[in-house]
Amino acid sequence: MVYSIPRDSLAEMADDHGGNIQKINAAYEIGKAKMAKKTVSQFLGLPIDYSVTVDMGALKELVDFVREFTIDTVIDVNLNGQVIPQGHHHLNGDQALAYSRMRYQDPRGDYGRQLRQQEVLKQVAQKIQKPKYLMNIGDLMTKLGQKISTDFTADQVKQLIRNYHQSSGEIVSSQLLGKTAWLNGSTYQIISTEDLQAASNRLRENLALPEQTLTNTETRLNDMNPVFFDDESPTTYFNVRGYNVTRYTNNTD
Repeated sequence: MVYSIPRDSLAEMADDHGGNIQKINAAYEIGKAKMAKKTVSQFLGLPIDYSVTVDMGALKELVDFVREFTIDTVIDVNLNGQVIPQGHHHLNGDQALAYSRMRYQDPRGDYGRQLRQQEVLKQVAQKIQKPKYLMNIGDLMTKLGQKISTDFTADQVKQLIRNYHQSSGEIVSSQLLGKTAWLNGSTYQIISTEDLQAASNRLRENLALPEQTLTNTETRLNDMNPVFFDDESPTTYFNVRGYNVTRYTNNTD
């Protein structure tokens, strides 16, 4: 299962201090994979034992490796010299990278980008299971080099490939959707408790874990703002009294 979290989601950083509220993508910038895992774990109420960090350059290598990537786009994409007009296209790695990174030209913004990124990842996963690619997986890992980092051991990676290489056709994807709030000079996405709980339930079920009522800083903040999601204005102030809201200025694009 693939679940996308909005990069601007209001979330408490899983550090040693507590009460530090930022955009969720700041967790990796501040504390790398360790903090990102802990932050997402408490955000969705599920255990996260391992992580894989994929550099954008790795995506290019993956698409070039499978050499069979096609899309049907209803929007024009223009990023870093790569121009992809509306229609059906066969993309190389550089083009697929631009397709999955662009967000400002998409009327859905980051949410549209999430769907395109899911499309790219699912296509790569479906194609890489073919024997002609599996036979050369060692060459791929050499090319990826430092573009991918993980706390899986080499033996665990091999076991994952053996056990799950034929399950890519069963990949289910979804995304969390939030409402925009204006805080401390920046906009954030606020995810409702209902949606957080639904995502937690779905992911825990996928891990064969029982449902667990989600109680965290995000749900407590939602309780402090009972009419926030009833307000129809596109951008609304959100009460975070008692928490330190920081706008981390080095967030990735």
